[in-house]
Amino acid sequence: MKKRILNRLLCAVLAVSLAASLAACGGKPGQESTPGSQEVQSTPEEKPSETKNEPSEAQPVPEKLAEILDGEGKRLGAVDANSACSAVNGGVFYSVVDMKEYALTGTARYRFFRAADGKDVLLGTLEEQSYEAFYARTELDGTVYTLATEGNPFDDRPDTLWLLAFDPSAESMTKHEVSKYGFPYAAMAAADGKLLIMNHEMSSPKSDKVYEFDPKTAVVREILSLSDDGTSSLRGIAAAENGFYLLRLRLAGGLPEEMLLDRYEGSGKLQESLSLNGMIVPAMKDLPGFEGENDVLIEFGLNASGFAVQDGHYLFYENFGRIRVTADLVTGEALFAEEDLWSMANGSGEPAFFEIAFEPYAAGEGPRIVHLQDGKLQPLPFRPDDGSLLLRSASCSADGTWLIRMVSDAGDDKLFLWKAN
Repeated sequence: MKKRILNRLLCAVLAVSLAASLAACGGKPGQESTPGSQEVQSTPEEKPSETKNEPSEAQPVPEKLAEILDGEGKRLGAVDANSACSAVNGGVFYSVVDMKEYALTGTARYRFFRAADGKDVLLGTLEEQSYEAFYARTELDGTVYTLATEGNPFDDRPDTLWLLAFDPSAESMTKHEVSKYGFPYAAMAAADGKLLIMNHEMSSPKSDKVYEFDPKTAVVREILSLSDDGTSSLRGIAAAENGFYLLRLRLAGGLPEEMLLDRYEGSGKLQESLSLNGMIVPAMKDLPGFEGENDVLIEFGLNASGFAVQDGHYLFYENFGRIRVTADLVTGEALFAEEDLWSMANGSGEPAFFEIAFEPYAAGEGPRIVHLQDGKLQPLPFRPDDGSLLLRSASCSADGTWLIRMVSDAGDDKLFLWKAN
């Protein structure tokens, strides 16, 4: 009963945020917008905009700390409990935003906790940050990247979308401007040694664009632009061999009708499109909280908060609402389908789903985390000793290091940093 009540509360919160998420079809949160279409416009643009930050070590003292433990329970150190943490190669990458009461922007501090020696370093800051696309954090060749918007999302002025690059070994941060017309729910993937960034352009006219960032030249280049005619909108981007995938929502009369998986060459040429409705809708329509196929289609209107294609064969997808699915793209079979009490792990490593816990797990069982192994979803062998902990988040780095965030009944955060065998 307790879990059901909390589930309903979560659904209520998600319903309140629905309007803002639907606005991501091409407008700022709270404003009406029209999504972009699939018509490709060739308007290449290069922006070698690189700005290096010199961080100041004068930092606020955290009110509360979260312990970091290794796989055997040994204490490695601690970080600010208010941080948004991700597993990266060699440690924990995290951010904390200092906001004044009722403010919509604040100073974001990005830090790295190095597991080898317990050193916690400030990598850089971003002033007037309104939103970080936490789910889009990506590692590439030893550098950690994230996307963040600068500016008030509810005023009439455009907000800059920044690509922030962090070098943990050099303890530095570099800013690269992606667009002067940024939208909070941007997405990113690494492919062929480059980054691909998807953004809902807030320019006039609006459009959905894909940018390419080459770390060797530090240049941001537009490679794809889908004009705005109200028929479709991009929802996510993922890496593919010699190219990339885009999630594209097709609309009819302003309502979601179909989700498509578009496969592109690296040059931006469309190769093929695959409808996902037949995989996702039947798997979700009978779950608690859904009232048939139309209800699932409406949920497709939300932005993707997790999207990956593994080995060109398996799709992992979740949105900011209630849909979480793993599907076999070859057979069309849904291997996993759950609603909002599950979430997708973020990071550059192996995709997985985990159950957000509201009650302590049974002793000896551990939290529920599932990943793909030999074409089947298998439980991840993570069994901390303390059975009073509740699972809150999970991420996986490029080298297979997991960061599992849990909280005790007393509200104490613990971060388990370990590498799966």
